[in-house]
Amino acid sequence: NRQNSSDLLTCAVTTEVPMNMENPQSDVYSSPVLYAEEKHNVSIVFVDIVGFSRIAAGVTPLKVMDMLQNLFSRFDLLCEKHGVQKLDTVGDAYIACALDDDDENNREDDNGKSRALCCLNLAKDMVKESFKVMAPTDPEEHLKIRVGIHVGDLSCGVLGQSVPKFSVFGDAVNLAARMEQTSMPMRIHVSKQFHDLIGEDETRWEESKITSVKNMGEVETWILDPVY
Repeated sequence: NRQNSSDLLTCAVTTEVPMNMENPQSDVYSSPVLYAEEKHNVSIVFVDIVGFSRIAAGVTPLKVMDMLQNLFSRFDLLCEKHGVQKLDTVGDAYIACALDDDDENNREDDNGKSRALCCLNLAKDMVKESFKVMAPTDPEEHLKIRVGIHVGDLSCGVLGQSVPKFSVFGDAVNLAARMEQTSMPMRIHVSKQFHDLIGEDETRWEESKITSVKNMGEVETWILDPVY
């Protein structure tokens, strides 16, 4: 939940993790990492708005910001509802993941399945919630979003000095982003790893397909329509 995420960040920016270097450099710009660790079986959710560039080009910047604030504030509440941590927003992209290992939604023996279900339920609600946000270019047209999810291992940590920022990176993050980029409007596009982890807890998958992923080749993926 939001408190867990806040506690993690607070801990991160106040805990110094020494760099593991055999020959530390005397570079004035080098500094110890504030916080860094590897996480396993993390589900990552990427969302963006279909046709955002077209919408942004047709209205004032203030109206674009109003639209994003409306949508992202709703997503923030959904993250809190489902116990998923918001990571970042970049333009029209919204990124979240189920990161905490010790929250009530996680069990040590399920390889991240309980957290994956939280992310899937979050994604479903995000699609449904986007129906309530209208495009500023047309008051009768609701926003359409794309969602991508993957589960895997990642590295995370706090980077920077003047404005420390919690960051995640790794192949799992890249594949989750690719799932979103190759998704369809108002659909949830997931990797085979995520689909197989969810198992019989979700049976309404539309179809499987082969998706080409940069630096990863062709991978099997699945599509879900959360509105039926």
